Amino acid sequence: MMSEGERLPLARFSQVVAMVCLGYATLPFLHLQLEPLTLALPGFLFVLPLTSSSLAAIGVTLLVVSGMDWILQEREERPPIRYRLVHWPLPALVAWAISVPLGTLQVSPQWWLIFGLGSVLLTVVMAAEYVVAGRVGAGQFWAYVTLTAVSFALFLILAITLRAAGVRLYLQWLVLVPAIVLIVLRNLYLRLIERWAWDWAVATGMLIIQISTGLHYLPLRPLSYGLILTGMAYGLTSLAGALEEGRPWRSAWVEPLVMMSLFGLLAFVFGR
Repeated sequence: MMSEGERLPLARFSQVVAMVCLGYATLPFLHLQLEPLTLALPGFLFVLPLTSSSLAAIGVTLLVVSGMDWILQEREERPPIRYRLVHWPLPALVAWAISVPLGTLQVSPQWWLIFGLGSVLLTVVMAAEYVVAGRVGAGQFWAYVTLTAVSFALFLILAITLRAAGVRLYLQWLVLVPAIVLIVLRNLYLRLIERWAWDWAVATGMLIIQISTGLHYLPLRPLSYGLILTGMAYGLTSLAGALEEGRPWRSAWVEPLVMMSLFGLLAFVFGR
């Protein structure tokens, strides 16, 4: 049961969700001709595609950020902005990840499935962020579990989507590395009780660069590619949390090794 301070402000919450869903519904109808952004360096030409749907996705993401902040101001303790901004990145990341396929796919049963499931997922994440924003209560544990599961599931979906789309390696880095850094930071912040672990987050991001570079040139299926990256990211995050909590090394490595082995086994099974 949620305590009184953990109950959602349904009036504000429903308004934010309705506006975000309306923003998602407009994505397939935006068609503007925009020039891509290019950066020419000696021996390299970086091209960043710029479309009307990508700009709209940024707009929806900013709407989610402002809506999340508006909802958090309903808490009894009214946390100051330096505490509220901690709860912005994950809903923003989820909103952006959902808006990308909604802006590129044609309206179809698949589009409606993504729209429905994505809206539910975003609602759950925003509700969980509201719960963990307050003092420790009965709903904190389940909110933490929800945010952790959704975070790494989102990273898995991003990795699979980028691999399936054949996106160039440096563009994959621009998506995957900021995403995993934010996910690791958020996970360890909750696990370590409001303590930032930038060193572990950056180290995980650098490792993802190295692993994704190696995997990029292997004949892997998108699902196997995503499972390997997600398994490594989750294993490192779990190991970081255990060591930061002061657990001895002989027990700290058990969960990360088991989870990475499980993800690796799944990658092998689905990659055959």
